[in-house]
Amino acid sequence: MIFILDRLIFYLKTDPNRTANTPMDSGATSHTTTSRGNLSSYSPISHLNQKVIVGSGQGIPIHGTGYTQLTTSNQPIHLNHVLHAPKIIKNLISVRQLTTDNNVSVSFDPFGFTVSDFQTGITLLRCNSRGALYPVTPPNNFVSLTSSIWHNRLGHPGVSVLNSLRKNKFICCEPFNTSVICDSCVLGKQVKLPFFNSKTATLMPFDILHSDLWTSPILSSAGHKYYVLFLDDFTNFLWTFPISRKSQVFEMFKSLTSLIHTQFLKNVKSFQCDNGDKYNNELF
Repeated sequence: MIFILDRLIFYLKTDPNRTANTPMDSGATSHTTTSRGNLSSYSPISHLNQKVIVGSGQGIPIHGTGYTQLTTSNQPIHLNHVLHAPKIIKNLISVRQLTTDNNVSVSFDPFGFTVSDFQTGITLLRCNSRGALYPVTPPNNFVSLTSSIWHNRLGHPGVSVLNSLRKNKFICCEPFNTSVICDSCVLGKQVKLPFFNSKTATLMPFDILHSDLWTSPILSSAGHKYYVLFLDDFTNFLWTFPISRKSQVFEMFKSLTSLIHTQFLKNVKSFQCDNGDKYNNELF
């Protein structure tokens, strides 16, 4: 049996630090290692007539086969049927065998290469390249990022979104602490600026009269759908008038001011509202 190795340029090591700066290529039919110590399981070959044919045409004897794996943050990448050839110059991983055994895809770009799950598209291994080849580099340090850093980098998503990403192994970090308050979220997600403490002080009734309109979710038996509210700032006394149309707000205001003038011999000095159409019109 003859195995063809076009270029021996991918070191086979299970330790990520030992695979650093070792390039890869797709010109081999099988994984190959120089030392059986790199394999977690090993089976010797009794007949040494099986050889690996390298690019120069030389045949290198195979002493056995074994298994090992590359550890990633998502799932291990299995390296099956690794050929043990002690006289080979460098270790090698066959890209073809890697993709078929693990159902993954390997894509190359100007900045490195990526090993991804073929069905889900989840990235299993990413190695960056700065030179003329594609070396295997240690895993990125993103696995050690804290939950607060992930929260900031992903645009301040909610806890439910972050927990979903963590559960599906898109990110790796400690559980998120719901008691921690993010100041940026408080300021960035609020719909209004905070209200300033009011310094207004009233000394007499009807110095300030507040008003607002409330819409009832249920129509009353008399056909009233709205309620206009008038609140005296000094006494906190509240008048409530049911109305059927918003245009009746001004009528209720005139009726109340007449009542105040008749019963209390006073006039409303200041009127506060939300400047809605029911107040901001020619009648008012």
